[in-house]
Amino acid sequence: MNQSTMDENNNRYSLTELQKLIRKTMEEQLSGFYWVSAEIAELKINYSGHCYLELIEKDKHEDIKSRIRAVIWSQKARLLLPYFKSVTGQELGEGIKVLLRGSIDYHEVYGLSLKIIDIDPAYTVGELALKRKEILERLENEGVINLNKELSFPDLPKRIAIISSQQAAGLQDFIDQLENNEYGYTYSIKLFSAVMQGAATEKSIVSSINGIFEEIDQYDLIVIARGGGSQSDLSWFDNYNIAYLISQSPVPVLTGIGHEKDLSVVDMVAHRSFKTPTAVADFIIINTAKTEEYLSRLRDSIIKGSREMVREKRVKINRIGLNMAPLVRSALQNKKVLINRSGLRLSGNIQSYLAQRYTRLESSGSELRKVIIKDLQNRKRRVMDLKEGINPALSRFRQQKQSVLDNFSRSIDYLSPERVLQRGYSITLFNGKSVKSPEELAIGSEIETVLKKGKIGSRVFDLKKTDK
Repeated sequence: MNQSTMDENNNRYSLTELQKLIRKTMEEQLSGFYWVSAEIAELKINYSGHCYLELIEKDKHEDIKSRIRAVIWSQKARLLLPYFKSVTGQELGEGIKVLLRGSIDYHEVYGLSLKIIDIDPAYTVGELALKRKEILERLENEGVINLNKELSFPDLPKRIAIISSQQAAGLQDFIDQLENNEYGYTYSIKLFSAVMQGAATEKSIVSSINGIFEEIDQYDLIVIARGGGSQSDLSWFDNYNIAYLISQSPVPVLTGIGHEKDLSVVDMVAHRSFKTPTAVADFIIINTAKTEEYLSRLRDSIIKGSREMVREKRVKINRIGLNMAPLVRSALQNKKVLINRSGLRLSGNIQSYLAQRYTRLESSGSELRKVIIKDLQNRKRRVMDLKEGINPALSRFRQQKQSVLDNFSRSIDYLSPERVLQRGYSITLFNGKSVKSPEELAIGSEIETVLKKGKIGSRVFDLKKTDK
């Protein structure tokens, strides 16, 4: 056996021997405690209270570049976990970046791990604040942080899409508050179920928002309601993807995530944020009541204005009717007199002409005279017949003119204020006088609209002049 073979035999180990060698070497070379920063990828607490973690570190592309197991034994966990929550406002959980102090432990069966003895919550608070700051700056730079706030709130928000957990107490509070409002308003509510805490929050809420967007014309509002959660769950709503989708919503988004101390990024980009889902429901009801009150005032104003306008138009039309009727009667009487005079003059002229012709013919002799006289007699008879036909013609003429007068009288009656208003028209009055042009009014002028069965008072909010 040569020297090389002897050296190889001296370096031969069983697996257990190699593991023990590694453990011994690590204990000698890596003894003591180390502060390690990492992200919690997984956290489990067993029945004994031991807390088992999987720690990871990601590169700038969010790819995992290192991984290690860690453990906080129950005796330490009972101290560290409440301490972490009291400082950060949230429970130790997946997706949180932490700074842990522990020793390196190597086990022949379970491999390499960290045994945690301390945690620095200030590091986590700083990381959360930094993440939140970066999200807000990104939304600001993209010019979308206030887009949803700039939308007009609907006058009558009847159709509501709500994103919440189906089991959330806040969801039922929201529905009960809307359905049992004191005004008796009715609302259409559709639930888009989502996870409202934990690592699945982002994916679940994003999916629900996209689902609403696919049928967005069916909704007036979007409500995101958690309710009943703790402050520790707030960090899940410091999320860029959720916030960006809210900023792109074409309808207002209201949030009632259920916290009092702070606002999440989602709250900041929403149209309005509230502490509870119940407060969101109250806001919707109050806005509906304000719209009803405004419409009621507008209705009363229109009724008052219409009544005054009808009154003024009635007076004016009556005055026109009174002034017009005598004029029409006088005109018709004058025409009648002229027609009678014309008829008398025509009859006298015809008789004079015939007499002159007859006298001249009688002075003539012979048979021609007889023929002519006979002819003239025939003509005289026709003239007399014509004369006799004039009187009926004059009578018919008078009847036609009387019919015209009657029709005119009926037209006056048809155009009377009462008839005009009965056909659905209205009259606008300002200071007791009818309004013919917007130039007679000013913004804020109080006007009255007169209708068939009442008046409507109103105030001018806008004036537009047409070219017609």
